Amino acid sequence: MASQDATYGFSPDRPPEGFEWECLFPGVSYHAHNAGDIHGAVLTALRRLRPDAVLAPASAFPEGMAAYLYRTEENCRAVMMDDAWAHTDLRGALIRHVKRHIHRNIDGVFVPADFYRDYYRGLGFPDERIMVGVDVVDNGFFAEGAMQARLREHENRTSMRLPGRYFLFVGRFLARKGLEAMLEAYALYRQQTGEDGWALVLVGDGPHRPVVEQCAAELPGVHFAGIRRGADLCRWYGLAEALIVPSESDPWGLVVNEGMAAGLPVLVSRGCGAAHTLVREGENGWTFAPGDAAGLATLMSRLGSMPPSARRSMGDGSSRIIDEWSLERFAEGVDAALELSRRPPAGFVSNLATRLWKGRGSIN
Repeated sequence: MASQDATYGFSPDRPPEGFEWECLFPGVSYHAHNAGDIHGAVLTALRRLRPDAVLAPASAFPEGMAAYLYRTEENCRAVMMDDAWAHTDLRGALIRHVKRHIHRNIDGVFVPADFYRDYYRGLGFPDERIMVGVDVVDNGFFAEGAMQARLREHENRTSMRLPGRYFLFVGRFLARKGLEAMLEAYALYRQQTGEDGWALVLVGDGPHRPVVEQCAAELPGVHFAGIRRGADLCRWYGLAEALIVPSESDPWGLVVNEGMAAGLPVLVSRGCGAAHTLVREGENGWTFAPGDAAGLATLMSRLGSMPPSARRSMGDGSSRIIDEWSLERFAEGVDAALELSRRPPAGFVSNLATRLWKGRGSIN
């Protein structure tokens, strides 16, 4: 859609080799455009490209709704890629009713895991039209990057000015990411451990940063690393002791995949979809209730007091578990989605809802 948003960015001038792509709003932020602008640009592009199948975001997004409207115009198939679930869906009964009508114009849904099936059945997708495999990362990239960071540990720690041992947070600084609860937990943890406690490194940025900095102002051992991407980000994963993902509400949480691929134990809020599938209690980490600072502090102390060999075993557990969540898994899900037949005509009400609703802009 666009070459950047509040915290993500890429260069549209250097597309990956092997396929064609088109950036509809190059050089500007996604958030600079309203839903109508985005919907119109995508619909125009689809009418020009005339695809046989479209995989698109959820019906909350204008680019998704453009794809589903296009499907009503042409004899193509459309599959929704989504990772929302009951905890993240704050919409009322009326909105869910409208969604079910719109979803009759969508041939299937591509979700992360079986954990999501009940929610999407309730949104109007029969079980045979629910594919799994969304939300994977390039595991090999993060595993190799972390290993290289560890091989050059002294050099990296010196150049990056890293503390000896640290918990790691990676993500956007948004209110729903649970950073205040994490800092409250860290304060409790440091009260218990004193100077022997590990540091806490926060990688990322975003509109909630002033609040986070204020919460961290009096805490020892908190380091702000800013936005890190690619191989640079792998160094922060590679030298960490564990990853903390404290989100109050998160559809999935791809940083869990990244941290596990890097071989880290993980402490993940059950407000993250990934917590319900990727974290196996005591094997590769633990989960905790969203906002439960005391519970998280206990887990931090438990992890920090474990023998190094036990922590390495948990990191190995992460690597084994995430190995099943590969790019190949995503490709198999796409193949299955493309085999879906086109759904029968949805009817007047569904077609009208699909035409009128253009999605919401600027979704974080």
